[in-house]
Amino acid sequence: MGTKTQPQLAKENERRIRANDKEFNAQFKYHNNYIKTSKYSLFTFLPFNLLEQFQRLANFYFLCLLVLQLIPAISSLTPVTTAIPLIGVLTLTAVKDAYDDIQRHLSDSQVNNRKSKTLRNGKLVDAKWSEVQVGDVIRLDNNQFVAADILLLSTSEPNGLCFIETAELDGETNLKAKQCLTETIELGDRHDLLWNFNGEILCERPNNLLNKFDGTLIWRSQRFALDNEKILLRGCVLRNTQWCYGVVVFAGVDTKLMQNSGKTQFKSTGVDRLLNFIIIGIVLFLVSICAFFAIGCAIWEGLIGQHFQRYLPWEHIIPKDYIPTGATVIGLLVFFSYAIVLNTVVPISLYVSVEVIRFVQSFLINWDEEMYYATTNTYAKARTTTLNEELGQIQYIFSDKTGTLTQNIMTFNKCSINGRTYGDVIDLRTGELIEITEQQTIFQNSNNTSNNVPRAAGGAAAAPPAAPPPIILVHKAEVHAKKSSVVVTSDGDTQVASNPIASPTLDPSERRQGRKHVRYSAPSRSQEDDPGGLSPRLSAGTAGGSGESLSPPNGSESRRSSSSGGLGGCFKRSGQMQRQLSRTSSCDKAIQSVDFSANPHHESDFRWYDRTLLDAVRSDEEHSHVFFRLLALCHTVMAETVDGRLEYQAQSPDEAALVSAARNFGFVFRTRTPNSITIEVMGRMEDYELLNILDFNNVRKRMSVILRRGDSVVLYCKGADNVIYDRLHGGQEDLKARTQDHLNKFAGEGLRTLVLAERRLTEQYYNDWRSRHQEAALSMDSREQKLNAMYEEIESDMQLVGVTAIEDKLQDGVPKSIANLQNAGIKIWVLTGDKQETAINIGYSCQLLTDELADVFIVDGNSVEEVEKQLRQFKESIKIYNRFRPGGIEGFDRMNSDMSMDPLSVTMTQTSAFMQESNLPPTPPPPPAISVVTFSAECNNLFGDEKKSEDGGAASIVVDENTGFALVVNGHSLVHCLSPELETKFLDIASQCKAVICCRVTPLQKALVVELIKRAKNAVTLAIGDGANDVSMIKAAHIGVGISGQEGLQAVLSSDYAIAQFRYLERLLLVHGRWSYYRMCKFLRYFFYKNFAFTLCHCWYSLFCGFSAQTVFDPMFISVYNLFYTSLPVLALGVFEQDVSDKNSVEFPRLYTPGLKSELFNIREFIYSVLHGAFTSLILFLIPYGVYRDGVSHDGYVLSDHMTLGAVVATILIVDNTAQISLYTSYWTVVNHVTIWGSLIWYFVLDYFYNYVIGGPYVGSLTQAMKDLSFWATMLITVMVLVAPVLAYKFYLLDVHPSLSDKIRQKSLKKIHSRASSSVRRTASSRRGRRSVRSGYAFAHQEGFGRLITSGKIMHKLPQDFAFPLGLGTKKTQALHNNLNSADGPASKTNNVSGQHMANNNNTNLRHNQNQNHSSMADITGDGGSAGDGGRGSVGTDDLSPRAPCQDLDTINL
Repeated sequence: MGTKTQPQLAKENERRIRANDKEFNAQFKYHNNYIKTSKYSLFTFLPFNLLEQFQRLANFYFLCLLVLQLIPAISSLTPVTTAIPLIGVLTLTAVKDAYDDIQRHLSDSQVNNRKSKTLRNGKLVDAKWSEVQVGDVIRLDNNQFVAADILLLSTSEPNGLCFIETAELDGETNLKAKQCLTETIELGDRHDLLWNFNGEILCERPNNLLNKFDGTLIWRSQRFALDNEKILLRGCVLRNTQWCYGVVVFAGVDTKLMQNSGKTQFKSTGVDRLLNFIIIGIVLFLVSICAFFAIGCAIWEGLIGQHFQRYLPWEHIIPKDYIPTGATVIGLLVFFSYAIVLNTVVPISLYVSVEVIRFVQSFLINWDEEMYYATTNTYAKARTTTLNEELGQIQYIFSDKTGTLTQNIMTFNKCSINGRTYGDVIDLRTGELIEITEQQTIFQNSNNTSNNVPRAAGGAAAAPPAAPPPIILVHKAEVHAKKSSVVVTSDGDTQVASNPIASPTLDPSERRQGRKHVRYSAPSRSQEDDPGGLSPRLSAGTAGGSGESLSPPNGSESRRSSSSGGLGGCFKRSGQMQRQLSRTSSCDKAIQSVDFSANPHHESDFRWYDRTLLDAVRSDEEHSHVFFRLLALCHTVMAETVDGRLEYQAQSPDEAALVSAARNFGFVFRTRTPNSITIEVMGRMEDYELLNILDFNNVRKRMSVILRRGDSVVLYCKGADNVIYDRLHGGQEDLKARTQDHLNKFAGEGLRTLVLAERRLTEQYYNDWRSRHQEAALSMDSREQKLNAMYEEIESDMQLVGVTAIEDKLQDGVPKSIANLQNAGIKIWVLTGDKQETAINIGYSCQLLTDELADVFIVDGNSVEEVEKQLRQFKESIKIYNRFRPGGIEGFDRMNSDMSMDPLSVTMTQTSAFMQESNLPPTPPPPPAISVVTFSAECNNLFGDEKKSEDGGAASIVVDENTGFALVVNGHSLVHCLSPELETKFLDIASQCKAVICCRVTPLQKALVVELIKRAKNAVTLAIGDGANDVSMIKAAHIGVGISGQEGLQAVLSSDYAIAQFRYLERLLLVHGRWSYYRMCKFLRYFFYKNFAFTLCHCWYSLFCGFSAQTVFDPMFISVYNLFYTSLPVLALGVFEQDVSDKNSVEFPRLYTPGLKSELFNIREFIYSVLHGAFTSLILFLIPYGVYRDGVSHDGYVLSDHMTLGAVVATILIVDNTAQISLYTSYWTVVNHVTIWGSLIWYFVLDYFYNYVIGGPYVGSLTQAMKDLSFWATMLITVMVLVAPVLAYKFYLLDVHPSLSDKIRQKSLKKIHSRASSSVRRTASSRRGRRSVRSGYAFAHQEGFGRLITSGKIMHKLPQDFAFPLGLGTKKTQALHNNLNSADGPASKTNNVSGQHMANNNNTNLRHNQNQNHSSMADITGDGGSAGDGGRGSVGTDDLSPRAPCQDLDTINL
C-alpha cells in the first residue's frame, strides 16, 4: 500500500487551514458557508416526494387496489373510483410538502444572502455569507452577526478585547469577553498586513462543543496555543466593539451552531400511530370477510350456481369441465372482487380529509390574534401541518430558562437598608402585596361613581357615610416607630405621609390572629404639583368603609376606626370581595412611578414606586448613602460615553441592574482605571483608590473591593446571604434578624438577593495584611490555602449594610401559564445551562417551585456512588412522607370515593391568615407539601354543589395533589442519572416530583433527557426554547416550539411551532391543542361510523346475491360517496367544532385531561364506532329490503328491483348521515349549516344530473321511488330507528355521567358567567403573602473580570493616564462621607448567625416551622423591633460555608 498523502492525513487527524490561501485550503475540500435546510430542489421534488409518499403503507395499499381494478375479471368497479382519490391525496400532500420546503428555501436564502465584508486581494469587498470560504479574513462591525466560526486576529479595543452576545447560541444576553493573541494585535485594521497574514492553523475537527476549542497557530516560525477565548462562533453578535477581524476556521455545516442542530427526525402524532394500527386491523378484518365471502361464493357456485349458467354464465377463464375446480377459481376471483368492493372501509378520502383538517387548523393557529405579540409584530406560526392534535396530548414540557421563561433583564425591585424594607406596594382592601407591572391598574370600587372627593372646609373631604371608599394602593416602606408611606389615590397621584399617625390599639384577639394593621387616608388633589407629583398635604377621608373621617395630621385628634367597621372588614375573604377585586372599573389608571428627572444621569426606563427611599437619599440619611455608595463602587462594570450618554458594559445583567439603581438614586459610577474608581454623588465627584479586587467565583459566592479615600480604608463586600452572615461581627443580632426576615420575604417572592456588608480598616492593619497577602500570593507551596486564609481574615467582622432584591424579569404571564399547565396535568421540567442558584431562584419566581413544597431535592454528586446515595435518600424521604402525612393517600382516595364529583367540582381554598380572620370555621393547616389551590365561591354554583359553609361560602376541602417535592439536578450529576444503572431510580423519583430542574446541562444532555422520558415513560413530550443550544432538544421531542420575535434565533428554524412569548404556550396547548385533538377524534369517530355504515351494506346484500360481489349501490355513488356527498360536513366538523369556548378552555385546564389519557379516540371508541356503523348498515338494508322485497306500487308497478332498492338505501343513508352529524355537532357556524344541509341537497342534484344528463344506469329509479308514499314512510321509520338510540344515549350521559365540558356548556346556556379562574389563586398576590426561609441568592457573574480590570487589559486609558500611580494615595483633599471617617475596632465573630445553608436540603420543613413565628411577627409589630430570636434555628458554621479559591497576584494586589 502506498503512503497516505498530506490531505488524507489532515482529514483523518486534524484540520489544517492557511489564511488567505485558497489553493492550499481547496485541496482539503472543506465545506463552504452555504446553509441548506430544505429537502428538495425543482428537479428532485417529484420523484423524491412520490417515493416518500408511497413509503406510507396506506398509499401503497391504494396503489395495489388501483392495479387490481384494472383487471376486468375481478373488478366490478371502474378504476376511476380509486384513481381520482389517490391522485387527489398525492397532489394535496405534495402541495403541502412543497409549501413547507419553499418556506425553508426562503429562510435559507435570507441567511445565505446576508452581507459580510471579506478581504480579497488586499481590499475589503461585500460578499454574501454563502461565498465566504475557510481561510478568508473577514471584518465584523458593531452589532453585526458573525458569519462563520472565526479566529480573532485584531479588534478596535485596547489589548485585543471584544465583546459578544451569544443569545442565539445559549439565549443569554449578557456580554462575554473574547481576546485575540497579543502577537496578532499589531495587525489592527491595516488591510495590507491582514492580507499578508499567512498563519497556518491546526485545530480539532468540527464538533458540537460550544465551550471548547483546541488548536495551534503557526506563524513566523512560532507556535501559539489557541483556545475557546480566541474564537467567535457563528450566530454571535459583536457588541460594544467598533470592529474586529478574524480568519474563518469553520464554515457552513461545520460551524458549531450547525453541528448542534442535529438531524431532523420524522415526527408523527399519537393519533397517526393509532390510526396505522387500526388500519392494519381493518385490513385483516377485510381479508377475513373477503375470505369468508370467497368460500361462500365457491360453495354457492358449486351447489346452486352451476345450474344457472344459462342466466349467469361463467367467465371464459373458468374451467367448466370439473365443477369443484371452477367453483374454487370463481371463489378465488371473488376474494379480490370483494377486496375492491369493500375497500371503502379504509377510504383514501380519510387521509385527504385528515390532511385538509390539519392544514386549516394550522392557519387558525397562525391567524389567532390572541397569540400576536405587538412589541415585535410577531404572530404564532405553525411551521408544520401534521402535528396539531398532538398539542392536545402533551404530558411533559421541557423548557429552557433564559430567553424562554425569562427576558434575561434584571430590574432593581426591592431592598432592605439597616433593617428597613423599601419597594413594597400594598392593596389596603385586602392587605396583599401588589405586583407592579407596566400595565398595573388601580382597583376601584364599582359602586364609587366619582374619582374626585369634594373638598370641605378646613381641607377635609366630605364623604357620604354610606359610600365606600375607593380602593387605593400604598407604597409601604415598613411598619416602624417612625412611619412614612406613599399613598396612591384613585387619580393616580402619590402623596407622602411623613408625620407619624397614631396606630389604632390592637385588640388582644387580633394580636393572637396576627392581623396586620395599616392606616390609610384618602387624600385630595393638591393645588400645586411638585416635580414628583407629590403633595405634602393629606385630606381626611373614609377609613375602611366606616364613613368616619380622619382629620389631617395637624395635631388634632384622629378618630379611631373600630375593627368591625374599619380595616377589619377589609381582610375578610368574602365571595363579594373576590368578585370586586377580580374586576377593574373602566376608569382605572396606571400607577405613577417615582420621578428621577432631577438627576441628569437618570435612565428613563428605570422604574421605582417607593418615594420614601429617594427622600431618604436626598435627606442625606447615612445608611442609604452607605448602601448606594457600596453598589456604585463594588463591581466590575465598565463605563463609556456614547453620543454624550453614559453607558455601562457589564459582564452580567445582575451587576448592570445594581449599578443602574445606584445611578438613578444619585450615585453615578463614572469611570475606572486599573487602580481608581470615580463616582458622582448627588452632583459631587468622588475619587477612590482601588487597592484590591477580591473577585467573585462560584465557590466564594461573594466579591469585595478594598478602597482608599483620604486616610480611610474601607472594604465593601456583596454576596450570598449565608456566606456574608457568617462573616459579620457580633452585636447586631436585632439588625440581622430583621434583615433575615426581609431576605426570606424577598426569596419567597422569587427575587434574587445579595447581602451587602462593609468593614472599615485601619491603615496599619491594611498594610500588614497586604504584605502578608503578597507573600501568600508568591508562595510556591499551598498557595491556595494561604490565599484562602487571607481572604477569610479580611472578609470578617463586617457590618451589615443591607440587602438588594433583583427581579430576573419573567416574560409576561409565565407564572399563570405554568400554574394552568400544571393544573391541566402536564409536568414541566426546566433544562438550563445556568448555575444551580439561578435556576432554583427562577423556579420560585415562575411558581414552578413553591414554599409549600415538602422539600427540594438537590442532586449534585460527582460520582455514581454519590448520586446513587442521594437518590436513595430522597426515595426514603418520599416514602416516609407518604406514610406519615395526615390522612395519607388512602384517606384521600376514601374522600374521593365518598364524593361522586369530578375534580373541579371540589372547591378548594387557601389556608392563610386571611381565612382565619373571616367568619369561616377554623380549619387546620395542611401538611407542608400539600399544594393548596383555590377556586372562587362561584365555582360551586357552576357545578351544582349544594353544600355550603355557615356564611354562605363554599365548603372548604383541601385537596392533596400528591406532588410535594421538587428535584434539582446538576449537569455533572445528570451524566450519572442518565446512565443505565441509575436511570430507573432517577425516573422513579422524578415522576413523583411536582417539578424537575436540570441546571448546567449541555445541549446534548437536554436531548438525552427528552429521549429518556419518551422511551421510559412512553409519554408525549414538548420542548420549548429560543437558542441554538435548544435545537437538539426541540428536534428530539414530539413537538418542538421555538420562541420567535428576536432576530436570528436558531431554535425557530428547527421548531414545529413558533410563538413570541412563553405565555402563548398556554393558549397553544389548552385551546388550539385541545380543540385540534377534540376535533380530530370526533372526526375520526364519525368518519369510521359513516364508512362502516356504507360499506357493510354490501355484506348484508351478499347474503341475497350468492356472494357474487354484486354491489347494492350504483358504482358512481360508491365513487363519489366520500368525495362529494359526505366530505364537506365532516370537514367542517373537523375544522370548526368546539365543545366549549376558548375562554372556558383556559379557565378550566382540567378540560385538557382527556387528551392526556387518549380518552376521546382509542381502540374502545373505534370499536364503538364500528359496531354503531354495523348496526346502522343492518337497519339501513333490512328495513328497505323488507318493504321492497315483494313490493308493488298502487299503479301496479313492481318495486322489488335491484336498482330501486339501491337508490332507496343510498338516499336513506345520506339522510341518516345528515341527521347523525347534526347530533354530533356541538358548535354551529354558517359553514356547518351550508355543508350539512347543502350536502343533502347536493346529493339529489348530482343524482339527477348523473342519471338524466349523463345517462347513468340507475336513471329514473329514485324518481319513481319518491313518487310512492312507502318510500317516505320507510325513510322516516329507518331514520327514527337509527337516531333514537343515539339520542337516548346522549341524554343518558348528560344526565347521569356528564363530562366537565357538558357541565360548562349547560351553565353557559343558562348565561351564568363563571369566574372559576384557571390561575387557581396561585397568583402573585398569594405568593407574595408567604414567607420563605430559603436563600434567594443568585448571581450570574463569572470569574475573570477582576483580573482584566486590575491588569489594565480591559481599559481604554493607557497606564500613564491612571489617576492613582501604583502604591500612591490621591492628592485630593476632599473628605470622605461620614461613614468612612472612622474604622470599627476588631469585634469577635459570632457563630450564632441567622443565615441559611443549602448544605442539607432535607431540613426545609424543620426550618420553615422554626422561622414561621418570627417571620410573621417581624412585620406585624408596630415598632419594627424583633419579636424574639428564639425561633431561629439556623446556625452558620465555618465548615458549612464555602471558602475562597486561589487568586493570582495581579488579580488581587496592585
